[in-house]
Amino acid sequence: MDCRHHPNCPGCPLMGQPYDVQLRAKHARLAAALEDYAHLGLPELPPVRPAAHTEAYRHRLKLPINVGRKHVRIGLYDPEKPGRVLDTPDCPVLADGLRAALPPLLTWLRGHPEVHSVDLRVSDATGDLQLVLACSKGRLSGGKGAAHKLQQAVPQLVSIAVSTADPQRKRVMGARPHPLLGPRHLVERIGDTEVRLHPGAFFQVDPRTAADLHDRVAAAVGEARTVLDLYAGVGAYALRLAPGRGRVLAVEEVPSAVAAAREVAPPNVEVVRSRVEDLPLRERFDVAILNPARRGSDPQVLARLTQIAKRLVYVSCGPETLARDLDCLAAHGMHPTAIEPLDLFPQTREVETVVHLAAGPPRATWPVQGGRAGGPWLGHPSGAVGRAKRALVLVIGDPGPNGSVPGARWTRLGRVAGHGLLRLQLDGPLPRALGGLARRGHAVAGRHAPTQRFFAAKAGLVRPFVHVEVAGRASAPLHGDLRAALRALGASKKLLARAGAGPHRAPRSR
Repeated sequence: MDCRHHPNCPGCPLMGQPYDVQLRAKHARLAAALEDYAHLGLPELPPVRPAAHTEAYRHRLKLPINVGRKHVRIGLYDPEKPGRVLDTPDCPVLADGLRAALPPLLTWLRGHPEVHSVDLRVSDATGDLQLVLACSKGRLSGGKGAAHKLQQAVPQLVSIAVSTADPQRKRVMGARPHPLLGPRHLVERIGDTEVRLHPGAFFQVDPRTAADLHDRVAAAVGEARTVLDLYAGVGAYALRLAPGRGRVLAVEEVPSAVAAAREVAPPNVEVVRSRVEDLPLRERFDVAILNPARRGSDPQVLARLTQIAKRLVYVSCGPETLARDLDCLAAHGMHPTAIEPLDLFPQTREVETVVHLAAGPPRATWPVQGGRAGGPWLGHPSGAVGRAKRALVLVIGDPGPNGSVPGARWTRLGRVAGHGLLRLQLDGPLPRALGGLARRGHAVAGRHAPTQRFFAAKAGLVRPFVHVEVAGRASAPLHGDLRAALRALGASKKLLARAGAGPHRAPRSR
């Protein structure tokens, strides 16, 4: 079944809509995310730059499969039936090389129930294919002999690797991919920049449209002599920017991506294997590039960057986490000067954004009704500045509809993902009240170590969910990152309104 005709396929929610409508939808999503931080005074948001190709653009597919006796199901997990794969063996967004390879691949898979998912990539530069099979216990039945038979059925398939599948099928991608047959890497190009892609490596889904993205990043970097490239992947930005620079430092944590970048790096490019969060950043650079995953960057990393880089170029695929991180950067004195949205993912809601940032005065507080408010990035809760009288907190578990602890009385506004959203009326210090809740087993979300990863990944919550609504005479609306967290956790419209995080009017799309 062609996925454009599947009524429940979650992969391309804008499929079939006119392209200008798609671009306006992407613009509206980005505008809404940024509008949550109106105090930043952001530059004008231009229209989303269209993609070079709106169909047949994806050069990589990562899909789960179910191998039955007579049929192989391949597609996306059904959002209404966990664990079930929607059978969509043909999709118009896939590059021609992938679509041509799928029928013989599916035929071959009928004899391999140990395969849980496939990761198939085609090089736009060479037409070669690279395949990673996520297999039970990391073993392919038949080994190299089976791989040779697959190569005979798909002649363009030059590289086959095997990874260890997640036995619970919660993750599509397997772990620890290792080459089984053919070369260890696939050659790809963005413009004149050649990169090597090892099995499972992250890379832009359409190298043709990505050339526009890389041109814009290069223009933003300008004539800078020293460049720091964070979350560097296979080093595409670092390699593109290397000519004529004094020094380029690329930082990446995935070993195969580091190896691929080092294989082709010129002398003025150093590639360091490290988590960005673990790297002691002391050396100063003219420009730093950030290209984090959808979850965004770490507040401590952002704070350090403002001390060592004169300018930043932030490349984001997540509007909500981008807006949160721009707020953090502004608090430390790094402000957006231009925002450039691009469409790298036609038929979807996703939008890529390049933001130029330059140093300026820290934006620690701003005027609100009755006084001033501040953000959460300088060591205190977000919200009204002064002696706190009323606060909003999300706590682990459900403490009940109302009650009291030393220093405060609470009213539960509602439940979010099984946890309690409370409004505290304070008659003592806020930390005392939070400590009382924690001693009762209801620690603040974002501060509770066992659940921190969940809230960060699911809701983009990278700090304690505490907001001072009223302090002295000042009254502050719910801070933007907490608004986004409640929405991501599935809070109802009624609850959002009670928390002061209801719908707002986003800027009109141009």
